[in-house]
Amino acid sequence: MKNIFDISGKRILITGGARGIGFSLAKMLAEHGARIFIADVLDDLGSSSVKEIQGENHLYFHLDITNEASVQNLINDIAHLHGGVDIALNCAGIAVFSPAFEMSYADFSKTLEINLNGAFLLSKYLALYMTKNNVAGKIIHLASVSSYVANPNYAAYSSSKAGLSQLVKVLAREWADKNITVNAIGPAITPTLLTKEIFKDKNWEAKSLSQIPMGRFGTPEDLLGAVLLLASPAGGYITGQTLFVDGGRTLV
Repeated sequence: MKNIFDISGKRILITGGARGIGFSLAKMLAEHGARIFIADVLDDLGSSSVKEIQGENHLYFHLDITNEASVQNLINDIAHLHGGVDIALNCAGIAVFSPAFEMSYADFSKTLEINLNGAFLLSKYLALYMTKNNVAGKIIHLASVSSYVANPNYAAYSSSKAGLSQLVKVLAREWADKNITVNAIGPAITPTLLTKEIFKDKNWEAKSLSQIPMGRFGTPEDLLGAVLLLASPAGGYITGQTLFVDGGRTLV
């Protein structure tokens, strides 16, 4: 019987994959037979991290997701030198948490520039490549429950992720006839290097945990099933969706 979740041999680009959730998923997807291309701005960390992935022919590339030329060059290099991309998993992002009165415009703008504008640039140039080369591609973004729920101090982060979820819908509709699916995964707050500062506040941690019906924080391993669904033939008829993997957080 055919395994509809099979991704063996697929070329997966993982942006923001040098550390955190992106790197954890890179390792797990490689264990399922995929060839991994990590792209990040953290060159030293990315170059060393890619060597820790099981298997051969995994590569690291420099990418500034907010720079249009950098995105174009990345897609062109992978296409011309390494056969192209079948699946993209965009984990590039930042999180700045602050009361709105105290948040600088620079921090607000930078959050949207990376989390939303960067997602647009990556999606656009991936879809152009996929369309030109008749690739039935899959683009998956890492959104957040914050695209749906409203938490204090999240003005920048929530705005960027809500915009990302809506962008996914629009791009999915535009590119449906090109056989390109565009989706997002919305995890609940997950302990990583990106969120370590807010986890130092034990009152915040206790309150956040109380809002998750399943009673625990998420892990990168919790996201693997959703990624495999959206990246494999099993999810071929799913597009324009933000799939929440959140222990029930969006129910509260």
